[in-house]
Amino acid sequence: MTVRKHKRKAAKHSHKHHDLNKQTSLVSTHPRAAMFTGSVLIVIGLFLLIIGMGSDAKFGLAMLSMAVGSLIFFFAKSALPKKVEK
Repeated sequence: MTVRKHKRKAAKHSHKHHDLNKQTSLVSTHPRAAMFTGSVLIVIGLFLLIIGMGSDAKFGLAMLSMAVGSLIFFFAKSALPKKVEK
């Protein structure tokens, strides 16, 4: 096979499986639901923080809940589609 023909065939088949490598997550497919979930986790964490002042386990669970909720909220907010102004 000549070099020129090989290049044509390589270019033709290089993008064949390009769409299969696209990764989608739950946060990027449903950003508003993820923002709601993150907000709920933050509120639950604040509630546990207020109610469980004496317990170390509730304090740790509250901090974990608020941290995970904040991360989910941040990533969901960045995954929201941008508004186009005309």
